[in-house]
Amino acid sequence: MTGKENFKLYAEVWSMPAKERVWHLSELVTSDVTYADPNASITGIESFSAYMGEFQNSIPGGHFKVINVCEHHSQVLAQWELLAQNEKVLQRGTSYARLDKDGKFCLFAGFFESNEH
Repeated sequence: MTGKENFKLYAEVWSMPAKERVWHLSELVTSDVTYADPNASITGIESFSAYMGEFQNSIPGGHFKVINVCEHHSQVLAQWELLAQNEKVLQRGTSYARLDKDGKFCLFAGFFESNEH
């Protein structure tokens, strides 16, 4: 799969049950993956999965819709929307990811649009 296809699967992982989430993460990311967004900075699959679990608890039924993905030279830039269970847009953002030589994600950085108008 390409980085673009893997990013779409990665977005789905955020809504998966813990066991399934860890399995997919182990296929998609390096064991020492780093992830940062305005709320967290973490390293490793276990910590990443736990953070995704916290996301699920804070926004039950919340899920991501990938709007656009661009990829080149082992780098991926994706625009997304965070949707509520009823499909209402809760937030928009952009994520940057880097792939290692084997095509696994080794770094993610998430950026959220401000909800202030």
